Amino acid sequence: MIKGEHQPRLLSRASPSVATALSLLVIVALFDLSLFPALGYDSGGSTSEDQGEPVTGSIVLDVYLDAGGRALLVGYLETESLEDLAFLESSERFYDEDTGELYALSGGLTSVRGDETRLAFEAERGWDECHLAFYLPDGAKLLSVSCSEGLEYSVTEAEDSLVVEVLGYEVDGAEVVIDYNIAG
Repeated sequence: MIKGEHQPRLLSRASPSVATALSLLVIVALFDLSLFPALGYDSGGSTSEDQGEPVTGSIVLDVYLDAGGRALLVGYLETESLEDLAFLESSERFYDEDTGELYALSGGLTSVRGDETRLAFEAERGWDECHLAFYLPDGAKLLSVSCSEGLEYSVTEAEDSLVVEVLGYEVDGAEVVIDYNIAG
């Protein structure tokens, strides 16, 4: 039992300014909730402004290259189908559809011209998140890096090898070309 001045005050007995403030808070909260669908919420993913295609899924991969040009790809893919992902063509792979884990071994990402090796990575489709890390072989000298629109890259050194990290959000396809030499 509540005694004395600690009894609850009903809204009807509250001062007019408190009642008005509470009423305004309720109105603002209801107004925000009614606008939620109009703000572009779409459970199927956002859309690319350029082509109107859905931007769905994410790609987070580490790509380890050996001196012979073979690539080990380890990471996660959130996608409806692996079949149209060019970087997985002619690769041996394991993909867990439940967790999105991907392990793949590919010789098709690189080409060699004289002393120069070119890595060409392509993932055509819209991606909510794209995070790629390319670990060049020991002793590699980076010549050039180019990325498709919406992707940014940085180069760091880790354990005697260069790492090219590529990052982008809500991109329409991911293309990365890296040219490098291996010190002989």
